[in-house]
Amino acid sequence: MPRKKKRLPPAQDAGDWMKKTVRSSPRPLPEGCFPKILAEAERDGYSRDEILNVLDEWLSFGYCRIIDPISQDISVTLAGELFFYG
Repeated sequence: MPRKKKRLPPAQDAGDWMKKTVRSSPRPLPEGCFPKILAEAERDGYSRDEILNVLDEWLSFGYCRIIDPISQDISVTLAGELFFYG
């Protein structure tokens, strides 16, 4: 049976949720961890478009770089260290 999507509080957007989740993940972000965060965000009710828009924003600001384009795994850059943990 398909899982029912949760209703999200309006104040919490995908960017806030993902930043908080990355911040609470082990440092440095282990390989394979970010695809799990993406899947968890979808399970929590965020659309794939919202999630990928956040990732695109992070990439354009230089907070991360893609290390595996198939799984969309990332590594956090120096600027990202300040953004996520600073």
